[in-house]
Amino acid sequence: MKKWFFLLLLSPKLFALYMGNPSAPEIVDEGFFFCKENWFAVKAGYQRDWVFDRNMKAVSKISGRMDDFDFISDQGVLTINLIDRIELYGSAGAARFHAIHRPRAGVRHEYETHDQFTWGLGARGAFATWKGASFGVDAVYQRAHPTMKWMTVNGAPVTPRPGSKLTYYEWQVGFGASYQIDLFIPYIGAKYSNAGARFKNLPSGFLPSGRYFKTKNRRKFGMVVGTTLSNGNRFAATVEARLIDEQSITLAAEVKF
Repeated sequence: MKKWFFLLLLSPKLFALYMGNPSAPEIVDEGFFFCKENWFAVKAGYQRDWVFDRNMKAVSKISGRMDDFDFISDQGVLTINLIDRIELYGSAGAARFHAIHRPRAGVRHEYETHDQFTWGLGARGAFATWKGASFGVDAVYQRAHPTMKWMTVNGAPVTPRPGSKLTYYEWQVGFGASYQIDLFIPYIGAKYSNAGARFKNLPSGFLPSGRYFKTKNRRKFGMVVGTTLSNGNRFAATVEARLIDEQSITLAAEVKF
């Protein structure tokens, strides 16, 4: 019988961040070298994030408004698994950002960054199981600071300054529940996130005043739905969608050594 569980988020203070399956620490039992009797194991994976709308807003009214903020990232992930209940992981890769900003009426600025380095750190744990259901938590932090590739004002190109860049950070905590149905482990979750971006060292006269402005996410709470495919042996693949505070999709795959 298919069962889905609604969950609430417990939070303190990370990209539209991939939360992952709450039962991820226990999904893959057997690896190439590590088996389920081992208290320690290593996993490696790949993760692609498409963020169609991060729903950002300018911090102050004099900065105008954000019409669009999206990005795409590709990262490799290295995970340390402990007793099939706790995972510590780090990620590194590249991300490209795109944004549309209106500093004042009748003016439209568009930005796109180079595809440059991003990194993240996180931890997750599966703390309870009951009749095929698993419950877990996840916390993650991500950061990127790519330089500007191109900029426009009302469609006209503007040459970025050598130091023109976007600094982006996000942290996120989430709580979720999953239920195994043969090879599929669907899950649902809730999350709280805090994201911020700073557009820095913009060309002189590009803004009404100064050379930078800040943005942050409008909504803090969001929803996660996804499913993992695995037979518990060596490999697992996951697709995840995130809603309400952002519109995004992640494809992830991992192998246990």
